[in-house]
Amino acid sequence: MNSTMRARILGVAVALALCSSSALGDAVGKPGITAVQAELLADMHARLLKVGTTVYARVTADWRGADCALRSGAILEGHVLSVTPHTKTAKGSEVSLAFTRAQCGDTKMGAFELLLAAMAAPPQNSDLGMLSESVPVQTAGLSGFGVIDSMRASTTVNLYLEVEVYRFPLVPNMRMGYVSGIRGLKLSVGTGPENSSELTSKDHDVSLEKHTLLLLVPAQGTFPRTAANPSAAADSGAAAKPDVAQPMPADASHSSNTRGSDSVAPARLPVQPPIEDIDLCVPPQCSLALPSADVSDFGDAGKAADRISIGELGYAPRPQREKNSFDHDEALAYLGPRELLVAFNRHKLVSRHTLGGAGSTVREVRAALVDTETHRVIRTVDWELPDNRQYLWPLSEGRVLVHVGSELRVYGEGLKILNRVSFDGPLAFMRVTPDGSFMAVGVIRERHSAELHAELSRSLNGDPEEDVNILVLNRNFETIAKSKARSGLMAPTLLNEGQAKLSALPNMGYRISMLTWDNRAWTVARFKSSCTPELSSIAPDLIFLVSCDKQSERHEYRMLHSNGKLALKGDSNPNEGGHAAEGSADQGAFVVKVVNSGLPAAPGEPLSAANSPSEEFGVYRAADGKRLLGVRVGSPSSSREGYALAPDGSQLAVLTRDQVVVYSVPAK
Repeated sequence: MNSTMRARILGVAVALALCSSSALGDAVGKPGITAVQAELLADMHARLLKVGTTVYARVTADWRGADCALRSGAILEGHVLSVTPHTKTAKGSEVSLAFTRAQCGDTKMGAFELLLAAMAAPPQNSDLGMLSESVPVQTAGLSGFGVIDSMRASTTVNLYLEVEVYRFPLVPNMRMGYVSGIRGLKLSVGTGPENSSELTSKDHDVSLEKHTLLLLVPAQGTFPRTAANPSAAADSGAAAKPDVAQPMPADASHSSNTRGSDSVAPARLPVQPPIEDIDLCVPPQCSLALPSADVSDFGDAGKAADRISIGELGYAPRPQREKNSFDHDEALAYLGPRELLVAFNRHKLVSRHTLGGAGSTVREVRAALVDTETHRVIRTVDWELPDNRQYLWPLSEGRVLVHVGSELRVYGEGLKILNRVSFDGPLAFMRVTPDGSFMAVGVIRERHSAELHAELSRSLNGDPEEDVNILVLNRNFETIAKSKARSGLMAPTLLNEGQAKLSALPNMGYRISMLTWDNRAWTVARFKSSCTPELSSIAPDLIFLVSCDKQSERHEYRMLHSNGKLALKGDSNPNEGGHAAEGSADQGAFVVKVVNSGLPAAPGEPLSAANSPSEEFGVYRAADGKRLLGVRVGSPSSSREGYALAPDGSQLAVLTRDQVVVYSVPAK
């Protein structure tokens, strides 16, 4: 087929596609061709491109044709065939782009030519998207504690999931080469080398942002056609119609909900409270933490009651290296009033072998159970881990949850295994409610072949998006709900009554909303932050929020109740570089950890062990935020989990670079 004839056929195909009711609205009331909807995976700037540069896009709606089936999340591969950047002598800029390969129902890429037919800028809506995964459970016909009881007993509850999905905007009478919201950009379909599409700009570089929306049509083969009667299409086995039948309001969120068959839509959030509400801290209901530079009232309360050397167990100081956040090599946890579990990476060479579906050995952790009164080692075990993520989570009643190999295990007093469950993939996240009743487990499902994964990692400078299977388990490790999500979002923050979700708003704004297990919703707080906030939950039922002041850009932290009331607020000085928190099992107290750097630490800058000479710990009464103990520790562990409160809140154990230091907490 000569190029002229092929171009004409392509033009007809594109014209049909752009009349498709399933993609852009049916401007003429006739059946059309379903276009492929996708989004760019990375920014694209002409000045940084070369001929042959690979460009990746991700499909955003399921699409099926006779020659190829593209599921949402499938990868499309394009190539730059020609490029002219904007310069002083060449005012115009041009890029020719052709998509030639796709994941047609497989983890590998295969040949499949697509023609870029229309483009739109990423949505700029009032709600910029969910930053955290959603795993609420919906049980029809129940409410309140009835839902919780059903969750404990049932294995068939429904789960709905809110995910960030970008849709191409609906525009009447759309034509081939349509471009929306991208200043000065023109798209010429099929006019470039080898029938590629040409992007041109007269007075600046051709430049596209990540998440730029694309419409593409297949260059050859049988096209899926939409039917005038939707029911007829369903009866004939035609491709499912993407859910874009209604125009997207200019101020609408670009989130969509995927639900179980019997689920109902979540309740609408109430009117948002004033932004300053999050900073209303009125004693005695709330306590203000003193800045870390002022430790004048620490006094004798910070003197250690005991010190336990652990060098003989094989513990050695961490190598002096920079890191962007806490690591997860060491962990402390109480299994009883005086049974302290000390777990640490021995930093030795390990034999790499397969650990089931979770992957291969990455590190080996030694766990020793120590009697804090006699310093006697009760038991020692070694755990092989397939990643460098958190591997230990304290539970109530003197228990801990541990990720070992391809298992999750619950250990109790005496380091005895009380329960275990296997999973068949790498662990994406693990989150537990403060009372330990429920946990959400995310297991990664690889979308790509090893070769494609490596190519995407190089192109994106990070791991590509993967599928995540989510399991909601009760305290007996029984699965009570299942769902699917995607990687890339923050792990869910679970509270006893439901989930706290973080959303991004314009102008450095953020919103924390609460969605309960029985589908009630409210706004917890709105606030400003110059850095991406961190959200976690601790006992008894509190939200620990770390953000950055919009003006000074210094870290600040808050302890919030689920209704948005402050329990504790702390401002940082320029030398503070990290924050963490944990609650006691009896729910009577919590501890906040603050890392002090020897030099000013801007948010996002690497932390150096050499420049982190101390950590400060404040133990507070959960009821009113009153401080019970304040200590400063030199040569601290670089791990987020390198400290623990005794179940009754009477002791604070802190891991330093050569010993465990135990402090007595005054009676509450």
